[in-house]
Amino acid sequence: MNSETKLLHKRLEREKNSRLLHKRLEREKNSRQQADTLLDQKSLQLWEANRQLQLSLNEASKELRTTNEKLSIALDNTSTELNNNLSLLNEYKKAIDYSTIVSITNRKGIITYVNDAFTKVSGYTREELIGIPHNIIRHPDNPSNLYKEMWKKLNNKEPWNGVIKNRSKKGKSYYVDTTITPILNKNGEIKNFLALRYNITNAIEQKLRISQQLTDRLTGLPNRTKLIEDIENKKYAAITIFNIDAFQEINDLYGHTLGDSILKSFGNYLSKHLKEDTCFLYKLPADEFVFASRDSLTKENFKEIIISLIKNLDNHIFFIEDNEIHINVTAGINYGSDINMLGNADIALKRAKRENIPFMIFDKTIQEKERYANNQIMIKTLKSAIGNDRIIPYFQPIFSNKTMKIEKYEALMRMIDDNGKVISPFFFLEIAKKSRIYRKLTKIMIKKSFAIFKDKDIEFSINLSIEDIIDPNMRTYIFNKLESFTRPTNVIFEITESEGINNYNIIKEFITKVKTYGAQIAIDDFGSGYSNFMHLLELKVDYIKIDGSIIKNIIEDRNSQVLTKAIVSVAKELNMKVIAEYVSTEAILNAIKSKGVDHSQGFYLGEPLPDIIE
Repeated sequence: MNSETKLLHKRLEREKNSRLLHKRLEREKNSRQQADTLLDQKSLQLWEANRQLQLSLNEASKELRTTNEKLSIALDNTSTELNNNLSLLNEYKKAIDYSTIVSITNRKGIITYVNDAFTKVSGYTREELIGIPHNIIRHPDNPSNLYKEMWKKLNNKEPWNGVIKNRSKKGKSYYVDTTITPILNKNGEIKNFLALRYNITNAIEQKLRISQQLTDRLTGLPNRTKLIEDIENKKYAAITIFNIDAFQEINDLYGHTLGDSILKSFGNYLSKHLKEDTCFLYKLPADEFVFASRDSLTKENFKEIIISLIKNLDNHIFFIEDNEIHINVTAGINYGSDINMLGNADIALKRAKRENIPFMIFDKTIQEKERYANNQIMIKTLKSAIGNDRIIPYFQPIFSNKTMKIEKYEALMRMIDDNGKVISPFFFLEIAKKSRIYRKLTKIMIKKSFAIFKDKDIEFSINLSIEDIIDPNMRTYIFNKLESFTRPTNVIFEITESEGINNYNIIKEFITKVKTYGAQIAIDDFGSGYSNFMHLLELKVDYIKIDGSIIKNIIEDRNSQVLTKAIVSVAKELNMKVIAEYVSTEAILNAIKSKGVDHSQGFYLGEPLPDIIE
């Protein structure tokens, strides 16, 4: 191949390579253009994404600012509410600390917290209590089963409630109404115990005093006062009075200490013959007991029990202080739930003693015979009591219904008979009036009551009948006593309203006169007999004493409720105070309080006693 041909081939080869290079460059150019286009598209997409992200961030930032503002406001409100609640809780805590005794113990009974009320009532400081077992205040009088029952409930994660007697650091007893609640953790396990207590010492002691007033101290049996209350509530269909024959001779022979032991032993003997929920036993003054029965026993069954008691006693020996004592009894039986059933049984007893028979059942044929005999005996007893200074005043407290504190006393007549037995005027007042002894009794009551209260700055009332007031000599006696008395403003005269008031002029003159000394006037037994609201306007009295027949029935009887409310309403309009008598239960007390009665008097609050409660 010549040189030209070689050159041609080289040129063609170069051209070919040039074309290939051009094509490759074109392809690369196109690839770059496509890449640039794609890059532009991606950049655009990225920009758009960034733009959308920025918009979203701006919106989110705006919402976040709004949310933050709302949260800030809510936080401020919550903080304010929390502060208010904390303040309220602090006030609640103050109230609880003032009225409630609070303590917290761990599971083992170790004290971890006490409030001020706890330290005050217990006498221990907080430092002396924290870390100490809770039984530091336990009183030994509490029965052991009380704590067994308590821990049984608490360990079952149940609250326990009950009354506990505690003992302070100085040994003083106090009573608390206690509620103990187990506090559980998140796993449901007991973490500690929270105890809330209320000091009910005053209420318990008042209840104990009332119980003591209704209980015979020697035998522990219910006494005559309780029996009369139960008879008035128609609890019994039959009663028997047992009297130990020749008991005075036993006292004279063996001494009063052994005599007291015989009374207790005889009480136990009778108690063993009680039919549960059917028969009940009471101790009267001196050597008498009462066996009472509900209507579930027939007359024959009751009589059989009494006969059995008397017959078995013939073969019974009481072993007392190495002495073998044999006693006999006489019984008086009365059937029927008459209010006079105790008096009727006593009539039967006295007749049985006179006829020297073991027992007698009361009937009306013996009543008239006994009445005359008893009247003659009572007149003789009255004259003896007057001559031997055995007419004495007993004093029953009258409480303010607002403060439940004693504000005054009523002086009530009592006679001590020849055997030392205290006799209510119920048994002798009518006889005294018929036999013209009554005015002597009134003067004795005035004289002795004035003497007892001359150095005591507390009000007291004395009962006067219309007969007393219309008697010129009695009026003069009363005026002279007021003239010389150091505290005439403490004197209240109770006029028995049920007797009727006919001679208004004398009564009004008497009231006007005694008021010049500062003495006050009460209308007694208002709501019974001759009750008349006009009397209140005419006589301008200071107190109205609602009749006991109204107060006793105030729980169940609608008429009693309406009448009480009316009396209170009229009294308030006339600026008079109202006193409720015969307050025998807590329910009655609460009822008369709700009606606006100012004062209360009755066996639930305090029975008549020979001494003033200082």
